[in-house]
Amino acid sequence: MITADFHTHSNFSTDSDATPETMMEGAIKKALSHLCLTDHMDLDYPGTTASTPLFEFAPGKYFEALLPLKEKYADKLNLSIGVELGLRPNRPDLNVRMHKLLSDHPFDFVLGSVHLLGNEDPYYESYWLKHTPSTKEIMYRYFNDMLSALKEYDNFDSLGHLDYLIRYVPTTLGVKDYVYTEFREAIDEILKLLIKKDKALEINTAGLVKGLSCFHPKLEIVSRYLELGGELLTIGSDGHAPAMIAAEFRQAEALLASLGVKGYYVYRNRRPEFIAF
Repeated sequence: MITADFHTHSNFSTDSDATPETMMEGAIKKALSHLCLTDHMDLDYPGTTASTPLFEFAPGKYFEALLPLKEKYADKLNLSIGVELGLRPNRPDLNVRMHKLLSDHPFDFVLGSVHLLGNEDPYYESYWLKHTPSTKEIMYRYFNDMLSALKEYDNFDSLGHLDYLIRYVPTTLGVKDYVYTEFREAIDEILKLLIKKDKALEINTAGLVKGLSCFHPKLEIVSRYLELGGELLTIGSDGHAPAMIAAEFRQAEALLASLGVKGYYVYRNRRPEFIAF
């Protein structure tokens, strides 16, 4: 049984209204043993201003809020204090700022994710319709941007939702799916980099929640990661509200077990700890 959700968001993220305490109470109600809050830090997100920072939070206030809660619920829940960094290629200025953030604050866990292409967010349908008549070109760019970003920055613990972009394919462009072999070269290089640098691969169950046939990444990619020698897997719901915590964990466990996976990892003080199913 999966009892740790290592990708969740509170109202320290621009896209969540849930307080950290309600997220923790939600995890306790679902009988979890571990929860990690990984609020968004997507530096220089398009549209952000000094007065209205988007997908950024004040780390000092974050720790001021979470440390007392960690102590308050210590007998019921192991809270790890995390962050989800937005990785981007060709932005050494952002890499310097992220390094400083992590050196100045004692995060337990750092999730590295790619959300933007260039300075645009493909979450929005308009991005897809403006840039291509098909999904293949954008997915190709996404995986290659991810590979470039990982070559330039590696101060993170787990790679978040490797193929999550497929969630946002507009219905006018066809099914929300892609063929792994068409992008094998870039994806395999990503997996090899993770293994070489002792980084985990995240199993993100939001794909199942969004109606896809699998979590992120596809099962064949997880299989390839294991085949290449990868061992570190983290599991997260990407939940932005208490009701979404641990969503589809039973199905995710069954899918992982079909690959021979025996468990997963949690992080404390940036160090992995194995938990068996």
